[in-house]
Amino acid sequence: MNDLSGIEFRHLRYFAAVAEAGTVTEAARRLHITQPSLSQQIRALERRVAAPLFHRGPVGMSLTAAGQTLLDGANRALGELHAAMTSARGAALPARIGVCHGLPQEVLATAERLVTRNRSLHLGYHAVDSHDQADRLRTGKLDFGILRGPVDETGLTTRVLADQPLGVVVGRAHPLADRTSVTWAELDGQRLLWFPESAASGYAATVLAHLAVHGWTPRTTPGDHDHSSHTLFRHALLGDDAVIALRPAAAVADDPALTWVPLSADPPRERLLLAAPNATIWSRLLS
Repeated sequence: MNDLSGIEFRHLRYFAAVAEAGTVTEAARRLHITQPSLSQQIRALERRVAAPLFHRGPVGMSLTAAGQTLLDGANRALGELHAAMTSARGAALPARIGVCHGLPQEVLATAERLVTRNRSLHLGYHAVDSHDQADRLRTGKLDFGILRGPVDETGLTTRVLADQPLGVVVGRAHPLADRTSVTWAELDGQRLLWFPESAASGYAATVLAHLAVHGWTPRTTPGDHDHSSHTLFRHALLGDDAVIALRPAAAVADDPALTWVPLSADPPRERLLLAAPNATIWSRLLS
C-alpha cells in the first residue's frame, strides 16, 4: 500500500495548525472549523502514521518526537507546494534567507546574484546564527542560508561564497601594528577578542583548534554578540594592547584606527557558505 494513501493536503494543514496553536480549540478557531471535526482529523492522521503525534495535557498539546518529525516534513512539503504554485503563475517567488552575523556586504551581494540569476525572487532576510541555520533549512523554516562553515551539511546543498585567510587585527598603537607579518610565537600572551561560540560553533571550534595546533591557546575576551557594532569592536581593540582579533583583511579595510597584519604561516580561514535544502526548488537555483 502507498504510505501516503489517505493523507490529504488538509490533514497536513490541520496538523500544522494544531502544532502552532498548542490547542485544538484555538486551531479550530483559526481554521474556521469545529473542534470535534478537527480532533477527528488529527486522530485519523495519527492512525495513518501509526504513532502519537501530540502529548495531550490538561492545558494544551505538545508535539511528540514523531510529531516533530512529521511537522518538519510537512513544513517542507507545504513550502515546496507554495513555491511551485507561485512559480507556475510566473510571479516573483518569496524566499527567506538566513544571514549570519557580521556578514560583509559584498558577500551578501554575491549571494543575491547567485540565487536570483535564474528566477525572479522576493528576498526576505532574517538574522540567524550560523549554528541554527542548518536546522532551520532542513525543517523548511528558511529557504537559503548564508553562514560560516563548517556546519553539518546533511540534507543541504552548499556553495562557497568566500574563503579568506584570517589575520591579526589591532589598533594602530599596538606593538604588533608595524609588523609586515606576525609569527605564531609573537601572539603568546595576547588575549583574543572572541564571540559567543554558540553563534557559530563549527567555525569557532575549527579556528580554536587551528590556533592550538600552532601552540597558541589564548584566553578569550568576549566581544559583542554579533560584531555588528563596529564601534564596540574598535573600542575593545583600542583600549587594550594585549588584545587582538582575527578577521579577514576586508573587515577593517576602511577603518584608519585599526590595522590588519597577516600571519606569517598557515593562517586559519573563514569560509562563508550559501546553503539550501536538498531536492527543492531552492537547491535547484544553486546548480
